[in-house]
Amino acid sequence: NEKRAAEIRKSIKTLKNPQAPLIKVRQLMRSHFGDYRKKMAADEKKAGKLELDKTKLVEVANTKTAEKSKFVKKSAASTGSKSDQSQSDSNFTFSFNIDPS
Repeated sequence: NEKRAAEIRKSIKTLKNPQAPLIKVRQLMRSHFGDYRKKMAADEKKAGKLELDKTKLVEVANTKTAEKSKFVKKSAASTGSKSDQSQSDSNFTFSFNIDPS
């Protein structure tokens, strides 16, 4: 009994260790739990089935909001052309009084 308990404690410690090699973890899982992959797949399938049973899918068809929603993109022509902006940039000067002393 004590030998078995020590073995189980060692296995749990190895399984909880994030740096344990995956091969060792798989070997421990298989030796202690049999075909654990089938059991995990069955549990996932069961959980997924339960989730689908709880969830009710309803399609909402609201055309009024779809007709109201419109996206309007500003065009470059309405904000001014690039040539107008570049001319105004070239004429820009700071009005600082600099004393050459």
